[in-house]
Amino acid sequence: MGAGGFWPVLDQVRWALDAIVFVLSDPLTAGGVVVGAAALGASGWFAARRFGWRPVPSVFAGIFLGLVLALTFSRSQPSWALVGTEFCLLNGFSLHGVSELFNALLFVPVVWCAALATRRPLAVLVSAVALSAVIEVLQPLVGRGMCETQDFFNNSAGAVVAAAVAAGYVALRDRTTVQ
Repeated sequence: MGAGGFWPVLDQVRWALDAIVFVLSDPLTAGGVVVGAAALGASGWFAARRFGWRPVPSVFAGIFLGLVLALTFSRSQPSWALVGTEFCLLNGFSLHGVSELFNALLFVPVVWCAALATRRPLAVLVSAVALSAVIEVLQPLVGRGMCETQDFFNNSAGAVVAAAVAAGYVALRDRTTVQ
């Protein structure tokens, strides 16, 4: 990192932490995060029982899914922000900046846990990429964020890495279990 390169990164981390504190400072939003994560965690447990998945990673996948939904739909987007602009900002893939890195890491825990729970990393990956696309399309429609291709690509890249690592882990675990 070059001279002066540390302080802009620190400012972005501080901005991200301030944004999280701001989101959670609203009691309704904070309650929604807790209730949503708990409800989806319980749904993960019921799904594990119904489909023969591993229960602990299923519960954690549900909790992390609740957090993904809370983080992506918790910010409001003023109606004036989209006036005169395209429906979805076409801004490509980038990991330059803390918020872009957070977007890449957003789906990693849910994909990892869901892949371990179901033992189907490819199906989980396809579902995560589809969910990211649906979230990006819904955000401007419900006034809770902007549609950006960069968010979609960053979410998807994180999901691909998590699914690939989970696939390797599942294959290695299954191979050592058989022997």
